[in-house]
Amino acid sequence: MVVSKKNDSSRKIRLNNALKRNGAVWRRFIFNGLEAETGRERMFFVELELLNPFLSPDEAVLGFKSRTKISEEDLQYALAGTKAAHDLEAESFVNPSYVAVRAGAFGEHARQLCSYYPIKQTSGTLHSGRIEAGKCVFSNERISGVISCTAEELHEHPEYLCDDGIISWDLSYEIQYSFPAGYAKKTDMWIPGGARTIFAGMVTLDGQKFHVVPKTSHGYIELHAGHTLPLPWVHMSSSSLTSLISGRTLFNSCFTVQGLYESRLAVAVTLEDNSIMIKAGGGRHTVNPVWECTEMPPDEEGGKLHWSVSADTKKWVIDIDIMCLIKELFVRNIELPEGGRKVMKQLVGGTGTGEIRLYHHVGKNLELIEDAHIADALCEFGQLEVPEK
Repeated sequence: MVVSKKNDSSRKIRLNNALKRNGAVWRRFIFNGLEAETGRERMFFVELELLNPFLSPDEAVLGFKSRTKISEEDLQYALAGTKAAHDLEAESFVNPSYVAVRAGAFGEHARQLCSYYPIKQTSGTLHSGRIEAGKCVFSNERISGVISCTAEELHEHPEYLCDDGIISWDLSYEIQYSFPAGYAKKTDMWIPGGARTIFAGMVTLDGQKFHVVPKTSHGYIELHAGHTLPLPWVHMSSSSLTSLISGRTLFNSCFTVQGLYESRLAVAVTLEDNSIMIKAGGGRHTVNPVWECTEMPPDEEGGKLHWSVSADTKKWVIDIDIMCLIKELFVRNIELPEGGRKVMKQLVGGTGTGEIRLYHHVGKNLELIEDAHIADALCEFGQLEVPEK
């Protein structure tokens, strides 16, 4: 089931005509860096999103920017105090249209910085494998860029949905393990095209330098495309695995979980020589993994959130359990393509730890194939949030 980077279909995807004005294509790069002064490890992300890009090709339109809906005639009604004035709405909702670059860090004191561009101020295409937006470059072997936002800019533009600060990155990467699409229906798809990816380079966040080293980068790349994002949003992934049976680091292993698509999760796992792909939305005979995301009672470390997934196929049983400290979770907002100020409010943990167990069906019994410790797990849970009227 593992495919080489040459067969990674997410690297040369085309922006489908149906998504140019009504949908999103979102590519994410996840990796760990080591702080230059202390050696402290931290998870970073860099994202490129095309959101209804040709709906407003000449100007980046953010759905959360205040826009008056009152005409001069409406204003006269309001000043006259007529009954019609009571029915006026002060603001109009619009459908967003932009190319967004987001970058930041997960974990304690998490940060997200964003920049927005109209599609006509970008160059390159998804299919060519290279896109430039402002000072940010995305290619098949390298990503680089810089984003900054001052507190004053953020005060004037809360619609940016980001934090103040500055982040820059210059990284090369090489995909080691890639899975095919875990969900694919016409324009909607999810492709974990770099489930295990090595990164190398440098990140600087608010003046702090972080070295990204291949051995500890634990990189991950995926692509989403569709008319909207899956909700509720459930994601788990890691390539930092150590066997609890042999004690060996599993350099040829990784997993990722994503959904919900048609109320189902997609699960992709490779543990050394064993690879499993459970696709979502495959009809009534498709395996339907069971999942939970629950808050656990506090212990000496503090409160924790527990992500769990269990899947049972004819051949395999997969159990995944991950814990993440609540104090290290990050809440961020991702605007949805349909506009109306609808967002996915996403709860993110970048320091998850836990276990993944793989069993093989042998008659009516189960044989344990691998039991591995998970570190540096990315865990996400997102729900729809709509504005108050």
